[in-house]
Amino acid sequence: MAVVKRKAPPNAETQVRDDNGIRLDLEHRSFYRLSLLATRINRAIASGYVKNFGRPAHAWKVVTVLGAFGPMSASGINAHTTLEMDKVTRIVDSLIEQGLATRNPDPKDRRKVVIALSARGKRVNTQLEQMIVEMEREFLIVLNRTEREMFYNLLDRLQARANQVFGGKRILKAASS
Repeated sequence: MAVVKRKAPPNAETQVRDDNGIRLDLEHRSFYRLSLLATRINRAIASGYVKNFGRPAHAWKVVTVLGAFGPMSASGINAHTTLEMDKVTRIVDSLIEQGLATRNPDPKDRRKVVIALSARGKRVNTQLEQMIVEMEREFLIVLNRTEREMFYNLLDRLQARANQVFGGKRILKAASS
């Protein structure tokens, strides 16, 4: 196996920052780091799901959404996850095949269908939630209680800002050279 040499990450003195102190070099850029972190967390949960409950790996997202919010349409599941609609449909089909979910006509609108966890799916969701809570506890224990509250507050602010900046139909343009 070939050894890949990586360039040393910039230290505090060599980091590229803008006038507001925002880090611009790739390895310190918040978007890059958050993306890597989210991917690692998703992979860890997906791996735990597959090991304990089987495939598909991203079914954990659908199970936890249905467990938290109750029965809903596939488009509702899509709105609560990062999954594309075609993947939601395939995962729901798989969960139904495994006996973890049901698909029934919406009593309010017979043209729509509602997906719900079956009794077995609810048991899997309970176990899955316990697994995820333990993973999160182990991950966040590095922060003390005050730091965790600060972290949660920062996440709330960043999520609200993301809704303003990235929500709706606003299109961000690349800077011209």
